[in-house]
Amino acid sequence: MKKFFILVISASVLLTGCVLPSFSKHRPRHSSESAASSRRTKSSSSSSSSKSSSSSSESTEIVSKTLVGDIEGIHHRDTITYQGKKILNLRMELLTSLPEEASAASATLTPEEMTTIIREGMQSDSNYVAAKSLEGVNIDYSVTAEKKLQTLIEIDLQKVNVEEVEKNSFFQGFGLKDIKDITPEMFILSLKLNGLKEEVQS
Repeated sequence: MKKFFILVISASVLLTGCVLPSFSKHRPRHSSESAASSRRTKSSSSSSSSKSSSSSSESTEIVSKTLVGDIEGIHHRDTITYQGKKILNLRMELLTSLPEEASAASATLTPEEMTTIIREGMQSDSNYVAAKSLEGVNIDYSVTAEKKLQTLIEIDLQKVNVEEVEKNSFFQGFGLKDIKDITPEMFILSLKLNGLKEEVQS
């Protein structure tokens, strides 16, 4: 029974990794014209010392925004931390239902026991092990009290080697280079175009 559960849940975990959204899919086009317009706007605003000072203050402030919603049947809670026009960190909390076969097999297991089995089973997947060992990347799997599969993926864009990440099939189609190259505003817009909504701060 335990071996069967590992096989089923590992397949589900790998599927979760494979369907990570391609954020470049709905990325708004950043044309040379809009870039030129942005430069003209910056040039114009620099003529005012008070505006320049305010802009400088804003660019040094570290901001975090969280967006929630469902993408391709997976519930997301994505937190973007950025400073000025640079994304510093991306944290994705993904929540999916266990497949029926795994749910039946896990009827006598606690969430803690299921979490242990999943983590042990994933160690046999070379792509997962390689992805988890990348600098600036953290990946973890757990089972919630409601017996939902929770995946945590955190990427420190200040430390991560984009080329190494894109070589790993775990992140196939993820579009990390696009994420690192675009502005936080453009990335947040792409998340919204994928169906996420900004979480209201209480």
